[in-house]
Amino acid sequence: MASAPPRSTRRAEASERLREAIVAATVRIVARDGVGAVTHRRVAEEAGVSLSSTTWHFGSKGEILEAALRWTARREVERVDAMAERIAAAAGGGFDPDAWARELAAWVIAQSEGDEREVTVALYRLQLETLGRPGAVGVHREWGAALEAVGERVLGPAGSATPALDTRLVVAALDGLRLGVLSLRERDAAARTDWIAPAIGRLLRTLVA
Repeated sequence: MASAPPRSTRRAEASERLREAIVAATVRIVARDGVGAVTHRRVAEEAGVSLSSTTWHFGSKGEILEAALRWTARREVERVDAMAERIAAAAGGGFDPDAWARELAAWVIAQSEGDEREVTVALYRLQLETLGRPGAVGVHREWGAALEAVGERVLGPAGSATPALDTRLVVAALDGLRLGVLSLRERDAAARTDWIAPAIGRLLRTLVA
């Protein structure tokens, strides 16, 4: 019979779960009511934890916001990395621009709907609010480096002469498309989005031609 994990390990795991709950609650508040609505008390209420728990894990509102930014950035990198693994497996390790265009378009559109929309709105609000903060600068560096690693893994073998630069172009284009779709869906929930996959496909083919 396997022995139970040490008490210190269980405490650390419980602490990490609590921290995650606090951060996720912060993201929800930012999405619904903006950064100005974030306080230790409001976050504690949203997360269903004690006020002392939020102040123990985060000494200031700035720390909470930076942690929320890191949470959303990490989530995005994980999604893109999983997408790369899935598409590569389906394509036998090769580069399939049509598959990438479909997957990326579906991802962009999904981020304008339901719970995903909430996280996407929070992501942009957090970026603006934490702009220039040392901790946020570090998050952006790690975020960019992680996406660049995925891009080089995908675009390099596909024939891109400058995979790092091309990854930046793809990320910037997706960012613009995502904001555009958010805006469209804000005005019209049934707004057409069937043009997004062809647009992404054209960009990818241009980069690896």
